Amino acid sequence: MYFRLAPRKHGDVTYTYLQLVEAYREDGKNRQRVLYSFGNVEELREDGQLSRLVDSLQRATGCGGAAREPGLDALQTERVLEYGGPRLAQALWEQFGLTDLLRQQLAGRRLRFDAISAIATIVFNRLLAPRSELGIFAWRDRNWWPEFAATTPDLPHLYRALDALLEIKQPLEQALFRRLQHLFNLQVDVVFYDLTSSYFEGDGPPLARYGYSRDKRPDRKQVLLALACEEHGFPIAHEVLAGNRADSTTVQDMVAALQERFSLRRVIFVSDSGMVSQANLQALDAAGYEYLVAVRKRNVSDAERHAPADLATYEEGPHKVRVFVSEADTPGARYVCCWSEARAEEERQIRDARLAKGQAALQKLADQVAAGRLKCATKIAARAATALQRAQARSYFCTEATEGRFEFALNDEQLAKQQRLEGRYFLLTNAAKLTAPEAVEAYFTLQEVERAFREMKDFLKLRPIYHWTDRRVQAHIFACVLAYLLERSLSYQLRAAGVELSARKALDFASRIHAVENAIGEQTLWTVSRPTPQAQQVLKAVGIERLPAALVGYQPPDDD
Repeated sequence: MYFRLAPRKHGDVTYTYLQLVEAYREDGKNRQRVLYSFGNVEELREDGQLSRLVDSLQRATGCGGAAREPGLDALQTERVLEYGGPRLAQALWEQFGLTDLLRQQLAGRRLRFDAISAIATIVFNRLLAPRSELGIFAWRDRNWWPEFAATTPDLPHLYRALDALLEIKQPLEQALFRRLQHLFNLQVDVVFYDLTSSYFEGDGPPLARYGYSRDKRPDRKQVLLALACEEHGFPIAHEVLAGNRADSTTVQDMVAALQERFSLRRVIFVSDSGMVSQANLQALDAAGYEYLVAVRKRNVSDAERHAPADLATYEEGPHKVRVFVSEADTPGARYVCCWSEARAEEERQIRDARLAKGQAALQKLADQVAAGRLKCATKIAARAATALQRAQARSYFCTEATEGRFEFALNDEQLAKQQRLEGRYFLLTNAAKLTAPEAVEAYFTLQEVERAFREMKDFLKLRPIYHWTDRRVQAHIFACVLAYLLERSLSYQLRAAGVELSARKALDFASRIHAVENAIGEQTLWTVSRPTPQAQQVLKAVGIERLPAALVGYQPPDDD
């Protein structure tokens, strides 16, 4: 049995009632029933009944007397801090031994502040509630910080911590990779490579240039982030590049980094079609790496030869994909032609929509010419080209424009060719031991990595970047990658424990656990709110079996 304060709303006024409640189990579920309601707490307090009730309980339990403890009416809640999120982030941080790794890498540097605490503050913030460095302080004071409460970094300390972090980037990445292999028993033989971009408001740093924008903001300068991951999405290495670099020119730099800094034996380099060039494939061959790359249909020589229309020639593969293998023009390489019914249906719908849009636009133009409103052959041809470009249907139609006359018809040959290739896409590999089903599986894993990449940009708030020098931008992105490493570790452990929650949902459930400061007379006690069943699953997945009911020896920073 226990006492419970129950709010009740009558009109626009909310009253609080004191109830005696009994907890019991029925049909395997936890339930509660009210044994007695004592009435409105304010009325009980005003007429002294609340104090008399407390006195009688103390006498019944042998705790009465002149020196009795303050009653229920003396209980005050002073502060409520977020506990679960920081505790979960700290557990992930400790699993990688990041405090020890940073201490080793920063040894010998003359830093007159706690750089490790400052770096942890930045990384935890990116993971839990991304803010600018200036906004970190207001966020930090709302959180429970068991390990880092003794020192509160100033704003210049956060900037200097970023500088120190960038100086140890390469050895820290290598140390984390070794720790990653040991922690999760990973045998890395497949590396997934992808690029993303992040734009700036204003000029940005010198690395910021105009280029192909994945954020659909070609009007903004940007930097590129090149990231190499293993098959579960754990980051291995990353580079921050000028925003105007062509995708295909970045591969060789990453290959060189993987060769020089990581002891990877057999590596299959997996990438999408934007990275494909003959120079890149030659560089991978020269480095002794195998590759699996997606290839655009238009880049496949004689695509129909490598993609038979008869589905009976295809073998069943994973993810409801049929596969057909053929030799490529390059010695030792193979094309894996994949056919997906879902993809075929999607492409059919796209084709039909473009055909309908192009047909309507050309018919409208033909009606204008027939009515005599447009006579110039050059203008008619230009209008037709513009209409087909907007409809993305240029290859589907043949047009003929003369003075005062316009005709169009379907390009049956081109349309039939595209219909035969609908639902088909190509993978190119030189990995002799990689079967076609394994190639398809790796390609789908690449798509998962690409989704995780988008998650890093959206969830960890890679943008906006509040820095204007190359070094600070590079350091900021490194902090985001470290937060991404913790997020991937959480996802991996949730999946291994059979917990069907995304990392985002898991962090949300954990963040609902709070540390509460209660004052009773002269005494202060910090308690921890009870986690929900979902939060308990998340904590258990990362090795936290139970949370303490009370926090002893902890004093959070005073509110300014």
